[in-house]
Amino acid sequence: MQIIYISGSPREKSNTDYLLNYLKSLIGGEFIKLTKYQIAPCKSCWACLKTKRCIINDEMTNNLMPILLKANVIILGSPVYFNNVSAQLKAFIDRTWCIRGKLKNKIGGAIVVGRRDGIENALTAINSFYLKHEIIPANRGVYGIAYKKEEIREDKETMKLIKALGRRINELYELIHI
Repeated sequence: MQIIYISGSPREKSNTDYLLNYLKSLIGGEFIKLTKYQIAPCKSCWACLKTKRCIINDEMTNNLMPILLKANVIILGSPVYFNNVSAQLKAFIDRTWCIRGKLKNKIGGAIVVGRRDGIENALTAINSFYLKHEIIPANRGVYGIAYKKEEIREDKETMKLIKALGRRINELYELIHI
């Protein structure tokens, strides 16, 4: 099972990164920090309709899209910014328009961290990405309540939910790959 964890958090060692890496410690995979990559926004040029690939020559097209296409499981994580996902994750999501239809039946997991307001919107944005690509959401998503650095470690309920997400991902993978 090839699992990728994509962090939309711009902070180093963020609460979002902590949760993604905690899940990774349970079920394995590869951690990707979007701020380490140059990702231009989608131009809505529609050139991909003719070329069958994004014409923007950056690390999203050349590095991240091939990883997405090979993965069986895609876990997206984001802090809540202005009641939604971070700009980094939104740019990533928008750039996947050119590979629609190619992520079908992969497994998805959503993880967001915030102070309360906007958590549901951020989960909805990630789950909408999954549904648009016909990715199977493992569950409705996991959220943590935190703001300060490493504060998420104190959220015991979220840690239980992360473990449950890991179990569900394994169950779905077994069901799909029988």
